[in-house]
Amino acid sequence: MLPKNKNKHVQKPTSARRFRLFPIAAIAASALVVGVGVPMVAAEATTSTSSASVTPTAETWSTVRHPDTPQYRQGYLSATNSADQTYLKFDVSKVAAGKKIVSASLSLSVRSTQATSGGVQVFPSSNAWSASTLTSANRPAHQLTLLNTATVRAVTGTTISVPLTPSAVSTQQATSFELRYSQKYVGTLFSLRPTLHLVLAPTSTPSVAPTTAPTSSTTPTASAAPVTPTPTASLAPAPAPTATTSTAAAVAPASDRKVFAHYFPPYPISLDNLDASVDYYTRNYLSPAGEGGKYAAVGGLLRDRPLPRAPLTDDWRVKDLTTEVDQAADAGIDGFTVDIMSLSGSNWTTTTDLMQAAAASGRDFVVVPNLDVTASAGTATPSQVAASLAQLFASPAAYRLADGRYALSSFKAEGETVSWWSQVLSTLKNTYHDSVALTSVFLNASDTNMKAYAPISYAEGIWGQRTPTTVAQMPDYAAKAHALGLKWMAPVAVQDVRPRSALYAESDNTETLRATWQQAIDDGADMVQLVTWNDYSEGTSFAPSVAHGNAFLDASSYYATWFKTGSAPEIRTDQMIVTHRIQFFSAVPQTGTVLMQPTLDGTSTPPRNTVEVLTMLTAPATVTVNIGGHKYSADAPAGVHAMTFPLELGAISAWATRGSSTILTATSWHQVVAYPKVQDLQYYAVEGSH
Repeated sequence: MLPKNKNKHVQKPTSARRFRLFPIAAIAASALVVGVGVPMVAAEATTSTSSASVTPTAETWSTVRHPDTPQYRQGYLSATNSADQTYLKFDVSKVAAGKKIVSASLSLSVRSTQATSGGVQVFPSSNAWSASTLTSANRPAHQLTLLNTATVRAVTGTTISVPLTPSAVSTQQATSFELRYSQKYVGTLFSLRPTLHLVLAPTSTPSVAPTTAPTSSTTPTASAAPVTPTPTASLAPAPAPTATTSTAAAVAPASDRKVFAHYFPPYPISLDNLDASVDYYTRNYLSPAGEGGKYAAVGGLLRDRPLPRAPLTDDWRVKDLTTEVDQAADAGIDGFTVDIMSLSGSNWTTTTDLMQAAAASGRDFVVVPNLDVTASAGTATPSQVAASLAQLFASPAAYRLADGRYALSSFKAEGETVSWWSQVLSTLKNTYHDSVALTSVFLNASDTNMKAYAPISYAEGIWGQRTPTTVAQMPDYAAKAHALGLKWMAPVAVQDVRPRSALYAESDNTETLRATWQQAIDDGADMVQLVTWNDYSEGTSFAPSVAHGNAFLDASSYYATWFKTGSAPEIRTDQMIVTHRIQFFSAVPQTGTVLMQPTLDGTSTPPRNTVEVLTMLTAPATVTVNIGGHKYSADAPAGVHAMTFPLELGAISAWATRGSSTILTATSWHQVVAYPKVQDLQYYAVEGSH
């Protein structure tokens, strides 16, 4: 079966958006957790940074309803899709003298809005305007370049933060912005005196230079002409997806069928609470030269990271974990199965902090210890393991079954003997008075293993496969478990890409995600484990990330409701998800001498170069895609439907039309390049907006 790379890299530094779903309980509104884009070049390792906040030197707005009348005396600012535009002018030359801007964000106080989705848009503008004279008739020409790196929703009575491209702000002269709101037929009013927040660093800071070592490989082919090789980042900034990119469905009742997500402690939202441009992820995990060049041969340890956020105050670790609890709960996930790798150290601290965050969240969100016997925790004695687990079971967040037993899960249960596990369970009961129900999750769910561990198990499960072909070849494990009188925990996965191991599985865009969910539903599984929530070293994350935003969670929520209710949910809002790689699978990277092979799942499933558009529609529509300048159109029926198109070099966008109306648009922030900086074979994703 599929081995999981458990020789993990342990974190070294010291130290919501809420989804509209196919709800299990009525969920009508949503909020946003703002994401900050990762820079397109290797980050500069600053030794000291400072912050500054400035208010506008001029502010006003214009409207086509009164095209010749200045609006600067109205006492507020207005922004819509096309009729109203807000104009702001800032001068940061004094506070930024002798420094460079490493991050920038615009803080806006929302007086009123009818917005139901993210839509704040910030564009560059000419400085040739005055607040007292600017009107719709004489306003500066609109520029198409979008400056914000995340799509943010306006919510009445709140102050929102819109992350901006740092280079959008001049340190030498005034900077002007034009603000609009992308959602049509919606008015949004902001209070006067918005604030521009900057993080500054000395201009003399040395750069962290990645090691480049071009390798030989087959040059990719495409119908678009090859571009000149230039250094490109393995990650491009991605917007935080908006509420209306999810599909609402009929309210479903509470269910005994639970959906868990496997939480991997080494990769929380932040490792050091620094700005994303200079934090540990950027400097070490995403850089080929990071970690002292340990992973230079494969282009660096990671290709993706959690959606960044601005530095926090106070107990930022617990705050971050609370954010992750909210993200998971809003996606219809009932709890985390947290990987217990060690019984002390930073990963153990993250685990106990996660229990604290879940307990304080008020979300009825649970945590199940998942004892990983392939890591150092597996070398401890049964009494040592039991003592540590008892600490976790003391938390209010620990999941208990209806009969009062605490839930305990495992990774590679067959890595320890039945006797060893029996000693852990008996010690918990006899010494700590904790009755425990064990879910034995195997790498090899053979008949022999399932029968051997059945007497000590409440449920069994498997880590699973990662290609549509191998998923289809899996037997009906749920039936096997039920025949043994046990529950079955089914695996659900998006993809698996491991640069460190030079292996990946061809998941065929979202086909593996849909196939694993369908298998869990059709086989009558009792529980589901999303593998994983945040293991970025294996490219398996569902958690909101730079590469795929909230797309995989939003797609998964449809099937989670189906799994819990037993019937496909009604689609009430149109949804579209576009997935693609940012390179051809055979592309020659600029950095790295060891290339990944598509044999992770034990097969040679052939890789493919495709763009997939996954639609969930209330009624039929026509989908059109523009891939590197080549357009394709196809009809999509009501319901869930996937269509693929050839991957080509350049930008990717898609839109869906119904009759004469455009109902959804999606523009990927990730362009396809001929010569990527590093080999990056994960699938990127972007969601459509209304």
